[in-house]
Amino acid sequence: MNKGKKKSTFKSTINRKKIENQILETLTKSNKPLSTSEISFIINKSWHTVLRHCLDLELEDKVSKFNMGRVSALLIKK
Repeated sequence: MNKGKKKSTFKSTINRKKIENQILETLTKSNKPLSTSEISFIINKSWHTVLRHCLDLELEDKVSKFNMGRVSALLIKK
């Protein structure tokens, strides 16, 4: 057993950046704000995965989020 050994995060870091780049590219190409469910449909990832990455992008100040009723929409920051 691998007690005390940490699992490498190199692959997960690459995957994280890939998904975040897909989200940013989708928002850049869009001429309107998109919801996380719309983004998840376009890039073919689960809604929860897209939501988590969008929150990271918002914390990194790369996207801005606003609410339209019960739906959150995202825009790329210029």
